[in-house]
Amino acid sequence: MFVFALPVLALAPGDPVALPKVQDSYGKPIDLAATAREGKYLLFWFYPKASSPGCTAQGKRYAELHGEFAKLGVEIYGVSADPAADQCSFIEQMALKGAMLPDKDGVLARLFKVGGVFGFYNRDTILVSPRGRVERIWRGVNPFRDPDTVLAYVRELKR
Repeated sequence: MFVFALPVLALAPGDPVALPKVQDSYGKPIDLAATAREGKYLLFWFYPKASSPGCTAQGKRYAELHGEFAKLGVEIYGVSADPAADQCSFIEQMALKGAMLPDKDGVLARLFKVGGVFGFYNRDTILVSPRGRVERIWRGVNPFRDPDTVLAYVRELKR
């Protein structure tokens, strides 16, 4: 088990991020930097635990809005410290869309300064621009409102 304290150095909009290559919960490789270079925005919604009530509501709403995000050029990634098998079960039970990224070693959590304790990440959402820079950060989000809040922001951004 790991414990992440909130980092001393904050992450801010405009900061560049070194987007890594990762694997989704099914083992498919994803080159996040290449996806951004293709002109896509990358949306990372960090959540504490697969299949918990708040995470389920948040994930289902992101699935419902997936097409709207896709039209706006946004790739959605759910990130938790859950094992890949738990994430796969979560995807299948809830018909989730977008890739789910198991981050057991905390690579993405450290990159985006997402805190957490005892294997559970804080509920934070990060939007990265196609230039590989942090576009917007939402910390401690409400899982029932987060997807709609982020979609409204992206719509304004794309006007």
